[in-house]
Amino acid sequence: MANGFMRAVLEQLQNGNLIVDVSQLLEAAPEATVNFFQDFDANISRLESILAQQLGRSRPRLRFRHIPSFLLHAVHHMKELRHDLVGCFLTFSGLVASMSSVKVAEFTRSFECSCGARKVVEAPVAEVRPPEAGCCGGCGGDSFKDLGGAMIDYQEIRLQDTGLQNCSHAQVVLCGELVSSCVPGDLVVVCGVLRARWPNWAPKKRLMVQLILDARDLHQLHEAPRRSLVAMPPAADPWQQRRQMVTSVAAHLHGLEVPKLAVLLVLLADDLTAPRQEESSRQHSHLLLLGDPGTGKSQLLQAAGQLAPHCVMTSASGTTRSGLTFSCVRDGAGWNLEVGALSMADGGVCCIDEFRHLPKEEKTALYEAMEQQSISVAKSGVACQLRARCSIIAAQSFVPNGQSLKELSGLADPLLSRFDLALALRSQGGNDEDVIASILNQCANSTNDFGCQSPGQVELDQLKGFIVAAKQSTLAESAYDASLLLEAYYRKLRRGSLGAVFSPRVLESLIRLSRAHARLMQHGSVQLEDAIAVIFLHQVAWKSHSPETEQVLLSHFGPGCPEQIQRLDMSSDITCRKDYEVVEGAVLWCLGFQDLKSEEPKDTGGRLKGGGDRGHSEEKPSSIFEGRAFVPQIRRKGKIKERSLFSPPERRVTQRRLEMRFTRRCSTTGYVQRLPQQ
Repeated sequence: MANGFMRAVLEQLQNGNLIVDVSQLLEAAPEATVNFFQDFDANISRLESILAQQLGRSRPRLRFRHIPSFLLHAVHHMKELRHDLVGCFLTFSGLVASMSSVKVAEFTRSFECSCGARKVVEAPVAEVRPPEAGCCGGCGGDSFKDLGGAMIDYQEIRLQDTGLQNCSHAQVVLCGELVSSCVPGDLVVVCGVLRARWPNWAPKKRLMVQLILDARDLHQLHEAPRRSLVAMPPAADPWQQRRQMVTSVAAHLHGLEVPKLAVLLVLLADDLTAPRQEESSRQHSHLLLLGDPGTGKSQLLQAAGQLAPHCVMTSASGTTRSGLTFSCVRDGAGWNLEVGALSMADGGVCCIDEFRHLPKEEKTALYEAMEQQSISVAKSGVACQLRARCSIIAAQSFVPNGQSLKELSGLADPLLSRFDLALALRSQGGNDEDVIASILNQCANSTNDFGCQSPGQVELDQLKGFIVAAKQSTLAESAYDASLLLEAYYRKLRRGSLGAVFSPRVLESLIRLSRAHARLMQHGSVQLEDAIAVIFLHQVAWKSHSPETEQVLLSHFGPGCPEQIQRLDMSSDITCRKDYEVVEGAVLWCLGFQDLKSEEPKDTGGRLKGGGDRGHSEEKPSSIFEGRAFVPQIRRKGKIKERSLFSPPERRVTQRRLEMRFTRRCSTTGYVQRLPQQ
């Protein structure tokens, strides 16, 4: 090997690590580096043997990083692995589906001939047979004394393709420092040499050679491969731009703007900027789609899978508890841990179709994964905790003769309370003329398939890039009027609730959806508009499955209100600024902010005019969006009493501001009826 190449390698190994930066090798000795990777399998043994002699230590196992694409063979799908690639340096990405326990394997073995000559034989990691001495190079004899060998840590993992249409697997061998560098469910990129593993020979059996990858480097991707960050261009009316993005989700489905908006909010709910180790509550939202057959539930799941950077799709009709969570498979004397769909969807979305057919015992396995975002393993001597930080979008048909949400879904209250939204899609009661016209127009144009985008809609790739960019944006401290509005809405739901559905998880869900809506509108923080839109979405969702209950608060609209707002069905979406003003006035009225005030409250020196400080701090109260602290509770005499996060002066200032906004909406639009307080 060239002297410049060897000097560059030795300089990088002086600090004690075994990582070689290939980009630096190309700068020092470009021609020698290219020749080295052209025959990597033969050159790596020579290089490690020379380094062992010069460093005066046992033979090292080098790791290579920052390898340019022209020096390796990139495999896009694992089904492309073939025997003609054996010996080539490859790289590909995948999900860690299973992992064996850590073992110790023989790395090299030394032999001494009767003539006194010594011979060191390498034991390839792909071989299952012990290394043999062969013949002596000096005397030609075959009588050797075994002097023992060097050992190395050894582990095998199985990677699975991340594509929805590909289910190929690849076996990867980790040795040395790479052992335990990942856990099941991680999305990783691995590079190494493809080898052929020959099994032990048995009579009357065909030899089946297994292709494995001898890994030389492995690094994790905590989310799917990043796309080009795309920001939507500024628009004169952000609500019309929002409508374009909503209609671009499953563009071939007409009249389902509310479920499309819910899917977008679920995809945007995860905050990638939050430190994973410091999360005090879950960041992912869950969505439940109920409906009659043929209402587009499965199409919405497929649309979510196409838009999500990382998605795992499954059907409950062919899924077991082990398929959702984990399973332990015996591997010789130990056990291999194989993860299910929830852990494989870590950092993305898990779509479950036919959720109704999942047995009751299997549904209980979702409790921990949906709330704690983890799966605890204690089986067959294996005790660990798997990550399941994913959003769940479940779809199922109605249970016959159901009236309430619990009866229509057939799910228990603990499971229902973990879903942020539940939407009921009915085949009757919608605008059938528009749906029929949309289907006929699609069928009339033979060149327009279901995946094409109509004029005025956002391209699928652009929407994918926007979702990735929006999830990586940081939201500042939220507006106090938005916090107070969500608190008032939650309290009103609690007062009218007769069951256990409206737990504090409802407020957490509203906050997550409001943050997701702020990202959708490209706001720097959660504004009053986001809280209004989420409350309206929650009301539409509640009316879809429980229209006769007291929790349906929005019912007072004027005669000039737009038709899609009055219906409160699956097409009732805010399409423009005018629609938003109508919805804002209705929401402020139903929450009790209709008392008209003529003057804006003044704040002098941090105190409310005429009110004094009354012992309250002049510092601004913390927002319920900040730090993910939701509705503190205090226990007195065995009872739990909810405590507001706002001091009385700040509450009065914010409440009067909301009341004056209601006054302006009643004066500028004739769509909201000013009714007396009930």
